Amino acid sequence: MQDFPKVAFTKRKSYIYNYQHNKKMKRNRKTAAVLAGFIMMALMMVSCNESNSYRELTKQEIQSAFLTVRGYHTGKMVYLKNIGNYQTKTDTVDISWTIDTDSTLTIHNFAVEPFAEFITDNELKEALLQQPYQDVKCKIHFVGLSPVLFYVGVDAPAYNITYGGQSHKVQLAFYGIANSFGVYDVPTQRMEIHLVGAGIYEDGTYKEKYLSTTNIPMLLFTPNK
Repeated sequence: MQDFPKVAFTKRKSYIYNYQHNKKMKRNRKTAAVLAGFIMMALMMVSCNESNSYRELTKQEIQSAFLTVRGYHTGKMVYLKNIGNYQTKTDTVDISWTIDTDSTLTIHNFAVEPFAEFITDNELKEALLQQPYQDVKCKIHFVGLSPVLFYVGVDAPAYNITYGGQSHKVQLAFYGIANSFGVYDVPTQRMEIHLVGAGIYEDGTYKEKYLSTTNIPMLLFTPNK
């Protein structure tokens, strides 16, 4: 494990998650600070003037952005460890992903460990850790060209598992647009994808009690090179 990296603040305010006004989060100041730092890591390569107004990319620009990042990518998935104090640590697993089209991305062999770290029910946690890795489909939306920036909407991976003496369908949900996103820096050819876990659904019902109230799953995909 390694200390969670500290990154300088960026001016790209329009893409920073405004966690303070999201009622579902209900996290303490420690988590809010870590989340802000985590998101700023993705934006460290973005250097644009605050006065620049946002606009939707044209179809041609979206195609250009897609052609820049399309294909198969490999790297590490870095995630927060839930160690129950103010010392923030991370762990890593190998990961790969494919940007299939200008609107879809596939995460291959998605690991459940980043979510399991924050599950408070031990039976559910152990049952989930026994599940095989699976490919996860995502929707993407390109919003920037230099660097290439895209929002990520994760289709919640589902697992049919037994715990507490009953069988359940468990889904791992992620926050979507503006909270989970990817950045590709053209000069360095470096891509990072950041995903923020939102919660757990059991048989279609959101179960806030199953996830830690002091921290949340945060995932960072980094390239091998």
